[in-house]
This record gives sequence, C-alpha cells and structure tokens, in this order.
Amino acid sequence: MITTILLVFLYVIVVSLLCYLGVLPGENLVLTFTTALGWLVALLIAIIHLDRARRDNQATKKYEIKKRLEIEAFKEVNKGINEISSKITSLLVFFSSLPDTLELHLQNPLIFKFDLIQIDQEMRSQNVDLLKGSADFLLTIEANEIVVIEYDHFRKYIGFINEDLRVLISDFDLYFTKIKMDRLEQEEGFLAFKEKCEQISELARQFISYLFDYRIILMNSLLKDIFMKSVPPRKPRDPQYKTLEEVAIKEEVEKEAERRIKAIMK
Repeated sequence: MITTILLVFLYVIVVSLLCYLGVLPGENLVLTFTTALGWLVALLIAIIHLDRARRDNQATKKYEIKKRLEIEAFKEVNKGINEISSKITSLLVFFSSLPDTLELHLQNPLIFKFDLIQIDQEMRSQNVDLLKGSADFLLTIEANEIVVIEYDHFRKYIGFINEDLRVLISDFDLYFTKIKMDRLEQEEGFLAFKEKCEQISELARQFISYLFDYRIILMNSLLKDIFMKSVPPRKPRDPQYKTLEEVAIKEEVEKEAERRIKAIMK
C-alpha cells in the first residue's frame, strides 16, 4: 500500500518535471493532479476498509477463542459439579436412611442389624469422599477461574454450605462415637438421633440444589449466545426454599467470607 502511494507521488513529480521542461503541455499537469488525487482518495478508502476488515477479523478470532475457552471451562466445571453432586447424593442417602434403619432394628432386632461400629466406619468413609470431592471441585473452579470469576460469589456461597455440612458431620461423628445402643432405644434418644440425621440430610439437599443452580447460571452465561436459548432457573415448590441467586447476594457473601476468615484466625 505504501509502495503504491509512493508510485503515485513519483508519477506526479515526473509529469510535473516534464511539463516544466516543456516536454509535455500544461494541460497534462492538471489532468495528472486530478488523476493522482482520485487515486489517493481511492487508496485512502481502501486503507480504511482494509483496516476495518482487519480489526473485525481480529475481533472475530478473539470472540471465537473466548467462546472455545468458555465451552471447555464449562465442560470441566460441569464435570466437577456432577462428581461432587454424586458424592453428596451418596452421603444424603446414607444419613436419610439411618433413622429408618434404626427404627427397623428396634422393631425387629434379630432381622435388621444396626452395627454402631460398621455405621461409624461407613460415615467416616462418606466424609472422606466429601472432602476429596470438595477439593477436586475447588481445584476445577480455580483452574478455570478467569472464565467464571464473575460468578465467584456463587462459588463462595456453595463453599459456605460445604463448610457447614462438614461441621455437622464432624459434630455427628463425635456424638455417634459416644452414644450407646440403650440410649438410642429410648424414644428421646431416638428422636435426638433422627433430628441430627435430618439436619445433615437437609443441608445436603440444599447443597445439591445450589450446585444445580450454579450449573444453570454458568450454562446460560457461557452458552446462551451460541444456542440462542437459555435454561429456565429452578423453581422450588416450597416458598421457604430459595435458589442460589436469591440467597447468594454478592455483598452479603463477601461480608460472610470476611466473618468466617476472622473466626478462623481467632
């Protein structure tokens, strides 16, 4: 492009010199300037269009790279959500079934067993799986943080639920190691046992529900403009239950995160 412009100027100079020396008539000089001006305008328009096309092409490539990275990030995060949801579901089934198992044992002790040691071992195994699943999920988020950073307050809120669930399980483990079978056979002891199991089960259900919400939020954010449609959010039937977007208000989540950090440092 620069070479073409130089050639135009060189052409104008040569024609001007020839007109000055009398080799060419003066009319040629006017025609030359007019032609050169037309060429320069045409070149300027071409340069503008080429520059715009170059910038548009760069923007398109940047968008394609961004969407490809977003799709890959969603695949990895979605896989992490599936894995930790599976572990929480297993834990939910375990604690939800404990009161029924105990009740069946109390009704028919010879048929239905309720081995405290075996149950304690299974509970510890469930807790280990939860810890590993939580760590893997966090690592997956951190590995794709640049893509999902806008929704980090949702991840933090889910982290709060995870922490609270581990505290409940830890407290239950301490309680369960001290409880005696004769205490569980009493109505008061049975109801206390059942209530503790239900607390863990309820929090586990919330955990799974919020992970479901988190998946939908990311899916709509990262994939909506590709498929030109969005997935409707979860709508709890019971109004006392809320979605992740309703409970995880960014400012409140940040305050809670600071509070928990301070509590740990005390």
